[in-house]
Amino acid sequence: GSELAMTFRSIYGNENVITSDLSENVSKDLKESGPFLQLDVLDAKKVAEVIDKYEVDAIVHLAAILSAVGENKPDLAWNVNINGTKNIFDIAREKKIERVLVPSSIAAFGPDTPKTMTPQKTILQPTTMYGVTKVALELLGNYYNMKFGMDIRGLRYPGVISHKTLPGGGTTDY
Repeated sequence: GSELAMTFRSIYGNENVITSDLSENVSKDLKESGPFLQLDVLDAKKVAEVIDKYEVDAIVHLAAILSAVGENKPDLAWNVNINGTKNIFDIAREKKIERVLVPSSIAAFGPDTPKTMTPQKTILQPTTMYGVTKVALELLGNYYNMKFGMDIRGLRYPGVISHKTLPGGGTTDY
């Protein structure tokens, strides 16, 4: 997310891309190039305050407990990945922010998913808590789209490895 944020800042301007993390242990570039806040996605009130303060009009929501940590702490993975994302969706709906990007993952698939020419609509039987939460979030995003007309999108990324940031709880930690 830190490299994506820096790319967005180069396109939209440093002050127009608000970044946050639960940890303050993020790159110096991210902290010094524009607004950075220590923020917990489970603190809906604080998230809403930040959105109001900075007049946020779109959200790229990357907060998640990834595969390796999620397997060791499944309740935490569920809470952050599901309840934290639902907070984002609810706040976005309340604030009339129609565009929310919530990355999904190839972890949404499972051993029965076709391995070649995988169709968009296919068998989803993940074998990790992280994968289970990603399937649930895809369905939740679709619900908010149908029910409230929000533009909620997710992309099923494979494992993404940064050349700047060390792995942090995902499959690369295995």
